[in-house]
Amino acid sequence: MDTIARGFVRPQSSTLRVIDEVRAKKHVGQPIDYIYNAAFDEPSQVAEILAEMPGLAEFAAKRSSKKPSRDVPAHMAHLSEWPLLSREQEQHMFRKMNFLKHQLHKLQESLVPSEAEVSDLIRVEELKEAIEDCRDLLICCNQRLVQSQARQKLSLGENIDDLVSDGNMSLMKAVEKFDYSRGNKFSTYATWAIMKNFAKSLPAAKRHKQRYVTGHCDLLETTADERTHELEVSAAADAARVWVNRLLEHLDARTREVVRMRSGLAGSEEMTLEQIGHHFGITKERVRQINVRGIKQLSEWAAKEHIEVM
Repeated sequence: MDTIARGFVRPQSSTLRVIDEVRAKKHVGQPIDYIYNAAFDEPSQVAEILAEMPGLAEFAAKRSSKKPSRDVPAHMAHLSEWPLLSREQEQHMFRKMNFLKHQLHKLQESLVPSEAEVSDLIRVEELKEAIEDCRDLLICCNQRLVQSQARQKLSLGENIDDLVSDGNMSLMKAVEKFDYSRGNKFSTYATWAIMKNFAKSLPAAKRHKQRYVTGHCDLLETTADERTHELEVSAAADAARVWVNRLLEHLDARTREVVRMRSGLAGSEEMTLEQIGHHFGITKERVRQINVRGIKQLSEWAAKEHIEVM
């Protein structure tokens, strides 16, 4: 802070006020999409809404006892750790997540950037963290649903990881849009959303391949210029690296490093959740949450910048 203040020739107190005002403007400008319920404005309901998830101890015990099947790829093994939520648990987590969004919305509406108190900014960030925790739990407990749908749609020559990635985007959107107050099971809603997305994306991907991947027989029968091919591959890799690094700059420092370590972008092999947790001094579960959130943020920025995430 002293270095920043000297750089702008301002006292530290003035520099802090400017930083807080910028933080407040960032929060005020972010719309909150959530499902409102009249119970959110009932003070008597707050304690119940914010209570621990029903059956949390049993849920934690199931998580610790679950082990992935031998045929599950290593990078998908963590999906087997997450038990399915009961209807009661599911309703509780969706209600809690939307209530926290409601609180965040009200706080943001009351914020005046030039007059924002530090305590208000801290509260905004705490609410965002709590919302992300709820969202991550709901996503993780339903990712096997994505796996199931992806396997059903898998065709010869297709990569299941691509389908799972596509399906996960639908799952994330479904978590945000699901109206828990109607009493329906989330799996029913999410399955419909994933299938609807596959119905659009798979034919589009097929048309893309048919349009741009042609002349297979001619390619096999002729001798390719390997040097030209290597230059093209190298150029494509350099371009991809530039885009990835550009997207990573949108993340905070710790999230950026977690994503790099987990994905092998740090110039070394992919690291396990436990290894990354040991590096940062946090649990592997926290590492997983940070990584999931980071990937989601990268996907959102990629969409904003019209970058095709393969």
